[in-house]
Amino acid sequence: MSKLSEPEILARLPMARGWDRHGDMLVRTWQFPSFRRAMEFLNQVAVVLEKHDHYPDLIVSYRSVRIEISTHDVGGLTDQDFSIIATINELPTDR
Repeated sequence: MSKLSEPEILARLPMARGWDRHGDMLVRTWQFPSFRRAMEFLNQVAVVLEKHDHYPDLIVSYRSVRIEISTHDVGGLTDQDFSIIATINELPTDR
């Protein structure tokens, strides 16, 4: 797995719907109606992350879930990061 170049990252950013770039990571925050629903979502995310053997920073604050993703081993963003966020974006958030 290799770190994407700046042009490669810029080409993929339009597909990162809902995510913001903060340097060498992509960040997204979700708000939920309850702590329980936030944790249900986080558990769904955990299944995706385990499948890919990839572990970004996950921050839970009451009804809010924030994910900060990059590939620490290569010091930046990879194709895998973009693949994972596409999968996370497909998870239901409105239950």
